[in-house]
Amino acid sequence: MKRNGAIDFWKFVFSVVILCFHSLYFAGDETYIFVDGANMVEFFFLVSGFLMAAKLMKQKEDAMKQPVWKSTWQFLFHKIKSMCPEYYVAWAVSFLIKHTAGGLQPLAKIAKHGVLCIWELLFLRMAGFNDYNANGATWYISAMLCAMAVLLPFFYKNREQFLYLTAPLLAVGITGYLYTASKTLRGNTDWMGLCFRGFLRAMAVLCIGCICYIACQKLKQVQLTRFARALLSAAETGGYLFALYWTYGHGTSRMQFVILLLFAVSVTISFSHQGLLAFIYDHPVSYWLGKFSFSLFLSHHAWSGRIRKMFPDDSYAQMFPKYVGLSVATAFVVYGLSALFKNIYHKHRDAWLRLFAYSGAGR
Repeated sequence: MKRNGAIDFWKFVFSVVILCFHSLYFAGDETYIFVDGANMVEFFFLVSGFLMAAKLMKQKEDAMKQPVWKSTWQFLFHKIKSMCPEYYVAWAVSFLIKHTAGGLQPLAKIAKHGVLCIWELLFLRMAGFNDYNANGATWYISAMLCAMAVLLPFFYKNREQFLYLTAPLLAVGITGYLYTASKTLRGNTDWMGLCFRGFLRAMAVLCIGCICYIACQKLKQVQLTRFARALLSAAETGGYLFALYWTYGHGTSRMQFVILLLFAVSVTISFSHQGLLAFIYDHPVSYWLGKFSFSLFLSHHAWSGRIRKMFPDDSYAQMFPKYVGLSVATAFVVYGLSALFKNIYHKHRDAWLRLFAYSGAGR
């Protein structure tokens, strides 16, 4: 699928917001930036749900006729593949930071944590295996994949029924339950009796992303006037900016659910490309920012938990720029190393494969 400049641009913006929000881990009693930045995760779940629906709806009928289990695992494998090697490079760098920055941890502790990280490496944190983790940001990846593993069989079984019935019912049912039970979407590792709240959050918002896909396809079919396109751009940008405004100055509240709704509208408009300002976003800079945002999202969390040990006498105002600088630098390291590993793998792919399996002609 061709990259969408608006989505890429806002991916970067909201990754920066999440980075700022996680400064809460060293803020202490001081006020930190973007006090409810966790709201931004809904944007990423919506985009993932939209893209999941878009990819499946574009698959040919022949592909949809193969066994559901096979289609499901193929989709999940390709999704994981698309996040590699960034996911594992960021994990390794985060593990190193957590055990060396601010003082080397005991070797016995490092070894123990290395073993317990197996669940994180297998994307199973939100399945219930939330033990020690080297990279706190990986909960999102785990929640997304676990939720997709549950949703995809229903999608493959009957695409139309899933999009027009199952997804809306799940979205309303789960968000309604979370609204009544806790009045918040936050608290990813809060146990809800059967699963973590983060898993339910992912399920609900992925389904809303699927609904956004339906609305987007309808919107694309409409021939809009320039005035109507201007109104769409105002609604799109207004939704994103209101989320930033509220997140910056307000704490956790039921307004999270309103922001989720605004995000759904804005994401639908962004993907429709019907806004008057859509062409401004479609620029190589936006595309690069979108790619870099993933490395930034994965690279900052370890620093947020170690920065106070590195600078114990600093105030929040003194630590924050150091935290941002270290996080951005680490993101560039992860981005560069990932690109290098990809290049090496593609150049020597056949040689790597021959280390583990014989070709048919070589037996």
